[in-house]
Amino acid sequence: MYNKFLFALIFTLAFLRSFAQSDDAVLMSVNGNPVSVGEFRYIYEKNNGKEANYSEKSIREYLDLYARFKLKVARARELRLDTIQALNEELNGYKRQLANSYLTDREIMDHLLKEFQQRQNEDIRFSHILISANEKATDSLKQAALAKIEVIKKEIAAGKSFEAAAKEYSDDKGTAIQGGDLGFFTAMLPDGFYDIENAIYTLPFNVVSNPLKSKLGYHLIKVVEKRQARGTISVAHILIKHMDKSETPKIKINEAYERLLKGEDFSELAALYSEDKQTSKNGGYLPVFGINTYEAVFEESAFGLANDGDISKPIETKSGWHILKRIKKVNFGEDFATFKKMNEAKIKKDERFALARKRLVEDIKKSSGYVQHDEVFNKFVSSLNEEFLSFKWSPQQAASNKEVIMSFGGDTHYTVADFAAFCKKNTKSRLKYDKNSTAVHEVATALLKEFSEEKAIDYEQKMLEIKYPDFKALMREYEEGILLFEATKHAVWDKANQDSVGLASFHMKNQDKYKTEEKGNLLVYTIMTTDMKEAEKVAKFAMKKGPEEVMKKFNKKSQMVSYIEETLEKQNARFAGMTWELGTQTPINKSEGDQGYKFSKITKIFPVRNKTLKEARGYVVADYQDYLEKEWLIELSLAYKVETNEAVVKSLIKK
Repeated sequence: MYNKFLFALIFTLAFLRSFAQSDDAVLMSVNGNPVSVGEFRYIYEKNNGKEANYSEKSIREYLDLYARFKLKVARARELRLDTIQALNEELNGYKRQLANSYLTDREIMDHLLKEFQQRQNEDIRFSHILISANEKATDSLKQAALAKIEVIKKEIAAGKSFEAAAKEYSDDKGTAIQGGDLGFFTAMLPDGFYDIENAIYTLPFNVVSNPLKSKLGYHLIKVVEKRQARGTISVAHILIKHMDKSETPKIKINEAYERLLKGEDFSELAALYSEDKQTSKNGGYLPVFGINTYEAVFEESAFGLANDGDISKPIETKSGWHILKRIKKVNFGEDFATFKKMNEAKIKKDERFALARKRLVEDIKKSSGYVQHDEVFNKFVSSLNEEFLSFKWSPQQAASNKEVIMSFGGDTHYTVADFAAFCKKNTKSRLKYDKNSTAVHEVATALLKEFSEEKAIDYEQKMLEIKYPDFKALMREYEEGILLFEATKHAVWDKANQDSVGLASFHMKNQDKYKTEEKGNLLVYTIMTTDMKEAEKVAKFAMKKGPEEVMKKFNKKSQMVSYIEETLEKQNARFAGMTWELGTQTPINKSEGDQGYKFSKITKIFPVRNKTLKEARGYVVADYQDYLEKEWLIELSLAYKVETNEAVVKSLIKK
């Protein structure tokens, strides 16, 4: 039971609620260590879930359970298990893993999701000028593209209109002719265009941005118009495709429209008229879409329909003539929890996630007063040679160097020895480059950057317990959970498996609890004959004789009779319908596939007996563990004092 409690305690997460009773009030103390209302409330709600009803029965049962937990932790601390290096390393690993998750979830993911959700409230119309330089372009081509767009920016600043510059210079020929107008967009923009998205949602109207990089090249951006987001919509349509300069499509679409006005069913007319073969048979239904999915005239008509069920007048697109019927309008209005669930995976795959993590590190460095001592770093690098780029390198000299290479917050320092150990651990990074003197400095610089980023995250992790009370609570659980596990392992689990004398004594005292199941031997005969009378002769003879004599008598000319004998528990289905007595024999039945006959006979019954320790070991060990734990708890309750503040307990109880 307590093993399950431990893992539930460690691997679940919940959040604190507010009640009248102060979270700082002391609910109880164990061996002089106080347990606050906040601590108890957190763990009570987390492990009871919907059953956390604050009834007196529930509160007192869980208080007793938590007191037992704290008694075991007190013993672990007395044994100084919290000073064991391996356990502290395990705890630090948990802390790092969870802290990274918190940083990702709270300080990166939540920020990006809230930004995305807010941006979805607006559609932004903007124009751009593109100078191409894709991700695979050479550095010289990228530099040339950047230089060119900077010149264009200066021309616009000097008085040239953005539209004229777009027509003259933009490599996006599809929009250049329109002065760079891209129309309306809504977040999120495709991967590789996050800087563009940031610009269109932050730039004032008609202000030209600085050059912005995307996976296509460099852009200048100008925001032209903003409106409330249209969201998404589902429509059905009837399509009559264009015919070379023929008026027939227009005549047919108008004919369908007149019939709709008279009240005829849209789905039936879609099946009759529509030339969109993929949708005509299902009422003309199209998948849900947002802006920039279809031609502008199509979208304007769709989003212009005021109510579900409204029907548009015929409209013409490049594909042909359409009549649209609004099925449902969907606006962006989910609560944050729902929005997060729907979009978290999408955010993680987007470039904005990596960029946000990078910016988080920069923000941590800035807010913590990060200092990097370049003179100390350069001195360390000057002591290196090309061996630094091989497996052989060992930081022997640097291992004792206590010069500070970087600091956070004025009180968290990392030395050359710390950095050298990091370099030794990251062998793969050191082996990525050719062995030359230039590469040594380049690799060391890259490793210093990685080291500073890792330690920035470490520094922020320390702040998490201040910023997030539930994180602090969870860290306490991790630590106490590990201590409980080790203390229980020492006092109960290991002892139950290793104390052979104690285990044997426990078995002897409780041996009547471990009994064998009642069993019997079942002899199953198979008679390969089509003659029922012959089979009956075998069965009759087998009632009085053993299988060897049966075989000897009836297998003189051929192997007509065979048998198998099995030892089975009484409740086995093979004994169903048989009287549980020695010698009981079943009637003769046809074999499967009509291949002869079969009958069964009980040839031996084994009485119930006490199991030996070897036979029952698994059960005995489990019960011995329970016994040892109960004895251990009695000993702990005598060794350590548990004091409960009854007034505080009663304040938590809901009538």
